[in-house]
Amino acid sequence: LYTWGYNGAGQLGDGTTINKSSPVQIGTSSWSMVDSGNAMLAIDITGALYAWGFNLSGEVGDGTTVNKNSPVKIGSSSWSMVSAGGVCSLAIDITGALYAWGFNLSGEVGDGTTVNKNSPVKIGSSSWSMVSAGGVCSLAIDITGALYTWGNNSNGQLGDGTTVNKSSPVKIGSS
Repeated sequence: LYTWGYNGAGQLGDGTTINKSSPVQIGTSSWSMVDSGNAMLAIDITGALYAWGFNLSGEVGDGTTVNKNSPVKIGSSSWSMVSAGGVCSLAIDITGALYAWGFNLSGEVGDGTTVNKNSPVKIGSSSWSMVSAGGVCSLAIDITGALYTWGNNSNGQLGDGTTVNKSSPVKIGSS
């Protein structure tokens, strides 16, 4: 895994906060998935989840609100998918359980509250196949193919016909 660019909150994961104009290798692991948002999320080939970067509202998920300039292991589960958003982070473990953490003022985490979470919390009881954390809202598809959204909805971005924020996943459409 290589990163480069702006590094003010340690987003590159190289142990510094110095911007880099050329790629720098991160860790010695082999990685299977990576995504970038305020925090950076990566799954190594063993299924371990690592995060680093901006962490003011718990986006890294390590139980703190301190920026991390090197990868830190998150949880003990084995993970299959990650999505780093503008304000929160999402991950699906190998059982299909969905977890979220980070900024939660408008319900972005999806746990039914509006309290920031600095560690992963399980979302819903469905088995999930795909997630996408956006700037202020999130999307997920369960194993039946149904689409769910939650978070800030000030401009109708959740697609549920309202402009009311949702702090729990809401099914969209008839699928």
